[in-house]
Amino acid sequence: MGQIIKVVPKEDYCLDIVLDNGSSIQLSLKSRLETIRFGVLTDAELFRKATTNGICISWEGKVEISLTEAFQLAQK
Repeated sequence: MGQIIKVVPKEDYCLDIVLDNGSSIQLSLKSRLETIRFGVLTDAELFRKATTNGICISWEGKVEISLTEAFQLAQK
C-alpha cells in the first residue's frame, strides 16, 4: 500500500486523499459525524484542517484515520 501525499477537505465532509502511486480515494465522513469518534468533525473549521504525515490523516490530534482505515471506510 502506498503513502498519502495530500489530503484535500471538500464540501459536505468529503476528503480527496491522493496517494504516492497516483491513485486517489474519495471518502465521505458525513454519515459518521453522529458517532462519538467523528462527532468533533462537525466543526467545519476543524474538518478543513485535515493534515497527513503520509501514513495517517489527522485533525489536530483529535481524530486520526490510517490509510488502511480510509480504504475500509470508503468501501462502506
